[in-house]
Amino acid sequence: MRIRGNKTLGVPAQNGASAARYEIARTLPSDTWEHTEVIHDRDDIFVQQEFHPRTRHRDPEIIRAFQSDSPHSGDALLHYAGPPTEKGPKKTPVLLVHGANKNGNFFWDPKEDGSDQGLAQRLREEGHETFALTFAHNQDDNFLWAEQIANAIAEIKRDTGADKVDLVAHSKGCVAARIYTSQVRKAGLESTPYQGDVRRMVLVGGPNKGVDYIFRHPSANYALLQNSDEALLNAPVSWEKQGTFPLFRDVSDQGFSRDEPNYFPGQSQLLADLSQEFPLSPSEPDWLTTYEGGTGFVSVSRGIQHYIEEGGDLNAKLNENPPDANVEVAVLAGSRANIPGILNEYTGPSDGLVFVSSALTMPERTNVVAQQVLPLHHKALISDQSGQDWIVEALEEAPPHSDSPTLEAAIAQSVREWESSQKQAPAMDRVEKVKSEA
Repeated sequence: MRIRGNKTLGVPAQNGASAARYEIARTLPSDTWEHTEVIHDRDDIFVQQEFHPRTRHRDPEIIRAFQSDSPHSGDALLHYAGPPTEKGPKKTPVLLVHGANKNGNFFWDPKEDGSDQGLAQRLREEGHETFALTFAHNQDDNFLWAEQIANAIAEIKRDTGADKVDLVAHSKGCVAARIYTSQVRKAGLESTPYQGDVRRMVLVGGPNKGVDYIFRHPSANYALLQNSDEALLNAPVSWEKQGTFPLFRDVSDQGFSRDEPNYFPGQSQLLADLSQEFPLSPSEPDWLTTYEGGTGFVSVSRGIQHYIEEGGDLNAKLNENPPDANVEVAVLAGSRANIPGILNEYTGPSDGLVFVSSALTMPERTNVVAQQVLPLHHKALISDQSGQDWIVEALEEAPPHSDSPTLEAAIAQSVREWESSQKQAPAMDRVEKVKSEA
């Protein structure tokens, strides 16, 4: 690796398109990674976002690297896992992109228990130069994340001499990866056009057709509205007001609203109305008014459609604009709704947060080379060995996973395996527990 500091960098533009420009502000040693580079980009598209106490960084090493627990969105960390231990033919370098409420260390210790059995080490052992991003704000606008992906890829190409990089994205990170590799750009933002520098993109547990979890399950709002800085609760509520009719308190500052403070600028961009595919549960409190908007017995909501529009209906745009045709895409979904510590999705087959059909669905003309459903929950898709095995194979030079099921077969199988009667009873027990603790 070539270590540089305090100079402006860029890569040659392709087809006349302006390339990413940024600065490597400093390179730091790490107790976990080989080292960490601080990407510094002060393009006008980046802003200082607002941080909820739950959103602020807590890892001491990451805070030292950013020099803040609430850094500017123009800063990002690029972690390097170290030289490959497999001495075979040179493989395509890999960039790992985390999702909401995570940082790059998730790929080093995905079980988050100090076991350090991560995808980063696994890929390094398989012969890949492996890198991971940490974004400044773990709930940020997905267009800003996409621009930092462009910066990180440019830096990896300089560091390794490679022409192309493989992307492995998880959860919300899949949306940013899809933005970068497509023609979708935010009106008024002069962001980097796709540079033709991604060989293969692996989307893991991505909300590719959108999510509606918090509008579908308003009972989860009770947990999110607890007076706690617990990072697990770092997510927006779907209510504007909460209480008992007609006495409500304003909780909009903890929701999707773009009124100040806006703690979750990227979350409305993930939303989609999935109620026609998976019926709502009348057992949920204010289930209809929360989803469609209105005043209920314990809440007031603007409804999911309001925030889909406020997020620019990004899912619809991405599903009308596939990734560049030269990008090979592999898609992995989970079918076990058993994430510890939260109310898991119970109204259809899912990984606990994202419906299987949402994770698998890509727009027409997408160059899909592999797709699979594994019996894993949302986090376990990255932490479990079987998930890591599938991702490693998906990055092999030869066409991966020749035994991949068709989209229709994969979704049909997940529906057959899902039994609503077995999912709903324990889920509703969890609902009642959350409500009683609120």
